[in-house]
Amino acid sequence: MTFLKVMLFVLTMLSVFVYIAFNIPSQRSMPPEEIKFDPALIKTKNDLVKIGQDLFFSKGQCALCHTLGGGVKSRCPDLTGIGGKLTREFEYESYTKPSAWIYMDYEQDSGPAKRFPAQMPQINKPPVDLNEKEILAVFSFIQSQGGEVTVDVSEIAPPKVAVAATGDLVNGKKVFGKLDCVKCHMIGDQVKGKGSDILPVIGKFDEPALKARLLEPPKKEGEAKSQHKDFDQRLSIKDLNDLLSYLLSFKPAPAAPAAAPSKT
Repeated sequence: MTFLKVMLFVLTMLSVFVYIAFNIPSQRSMPPEEIKFDPALIKTKNDLVKIGQDLFFSKGQCALCHTLGGGVKSRCPDLTGIGGKLTREFEYESYTKPSAWIYMDYEQDSGPAKRFPAQMPQINKPPVDLNEKEILAVFSFIQSQGGEVTVDVSEIAPPKVAVAATGDLVNGKKVFGKLDCVKCHMIGDQVKGKGSDILPVIGKFDEPALKARLLEPPKKEGEAKSQHKDFDQRLSIKDLNDLLSYLLSFKPAPAAPAAAPSKT
């Protein structure tokens, strides 16, 4: 009889716990919502900061290690007010080459400063893999934390709305190097490289035609995928115009004058 009473009590308690468990609201653990990054929808710096904030907490995965105040202990430096402390160049290097600088935790309870427990990945490579325009958007959000947003909307705008190339030749040269164009091209005797000489092409086309050739190079049957693919996504309007200006600054050598006919 005692055994039956014990079993009845156990079954009753199990039924109560099962009932309670089924009536507790459950939350499904879902991956971060994918952020649709459409540069055409960005009209103001506030739009830019907003999309940067969305990327910070979603695709960028920044909030997995960093905090923005609130007194929560994080695995990596707290970013409160960081926008007023770092230059844009330093920020970019910190994002794309995080191992170039070693961050130490000086705010621990005791003992000497130690490295933070988490290592930051390069955000322009997998698994984060932000493209250049997404990085600029995250820049703008970070800069808004205590600093001035220096990223301009024109740097995010689609290249198809670009005006005539009147850009900075110095930056255009940097973009040319960053894209590693010399792997496939040379520019006459002025820029050494491998592959085809693009100086005749530069002399043949005006700015709109050269831009079209740059963004949509002709494809030959059996030709490998062009290295120009996604230039319209990888380059800001400023970098594209600067690159075009740099290329157009090269002028083909004038044709040699025809020899004068000999007198007979």
